[in-house]
Amino acid sequence: MQAKLDYETGMFSYGDFRLLDYGFDFYAPQTIQDFQGRRIMIAWMAMWESEMPEQKNNWAGAMTIPRELTIQDNKILSNPILEIKKLRENAVQYKNITVEGEHTFNQISGDIYELEVIIDAQASLTFGVKVRRSEALNQETLLMHNRAESLLELNRNRSGSGPKGSRVVPVKLHDNKLCLRIFIDKSSIEVFINNGEKVMSARIYPDQTANGISFFSEKEITLINFQKWDLNKSISNGSIEGNSSS
Repeated sequence: MQAKLDYETGMFSYGDFRLLDYGFDFYAPQTIQDFQGRRIMIAWMAMWESEMPEQKNNWAGAMTIPRELTIQDNKILSNPILEIKKLRENAVQYKNITVEGEHTFNQISGDIYELEVIIDAQASLTFGVKVRRSEALNQETLLMHNRAESLLELNRNRSGSGPKGSRVVPVKLHDNKLCLRIFIDKSSIEVFINNGEKVMSARIYPDQTANGISFFSEKEITLINFQKWDLNKSISNGSIEGNSSS
């Protein structure tokens, strides 16, 4: 949002309002400028009014992944700092996977990981991904794109204990493609959409056995490139640590 204060009249004018995060749990962001000149933001991943399961153990929430803010075409982009890649291990990659109905990657799972996927929607009007999934427990956290309305939904109604609800963000496809970079921690999900154009963050509290991953679509889609990395809790020099509160 661009704003200007007229010091003579005291009038404050501003342009379009845009959220830095469209999810459930994003509060009190703070920024610093590092020695490289990057503008880096970290926020509290909780809201005052939310009743979180960890509160009974005297936890006070968690912090988001450090995010670098940049400006492109007069818009603020928000992406994980590059150093996050140092946490990656056990890389898995698939290319040009066709999905119609539901496709579960039985060979990959987890509760602390990063996903990066480019989806070609083709003729499908609705499609998405389910994470922290357990069919036996009826648990999942849902990300679904509705192309007719150009909306991406983050739904945690079946994410285990903790607050429920659904949030949507306007997301247009680029050349019929959707790019998602998703970070899963023990009790959180952070979604970076189309290279940082939009972000959604939420606390989720699934059972520890709810660690499945699946994609779904009402018509055929293609996972052009799908990558997953487990995330180490720290790196050897201690400069990065995991953000989980549990």
